[in-house]
Amino acid sequence: MPKNKKITIKTEVVNGKCPDCRQDTILVSVVPEFYRCSLCGSDLKQHINGKISYIPTMQLNDKEKNDLVSKNGQTEF
Repeated sequence: MPKNKKITIKTEVVNGKCPDCRQDTILVSVVPEFYRCSLCGSDLKQHINGKISYIPTMQLNDKEKNDLVSKNGQTEF
């Protein structure tokens, strides 16, 4: 990586209830819509359907992978 190239990371920290450890916790996101529980480390996907809920995620599908890649081929954070 060239020395003059900068990486910008946009994080989001929210309060929520983890469905895996069932605790009120802090959820941290580096990639939009995907969060990690600060207590148990579970990866969660945010769903909004009248209320915000977090669902355990196993693996990204192809559409989700493509959504995370910007126009220039770099992963967006």
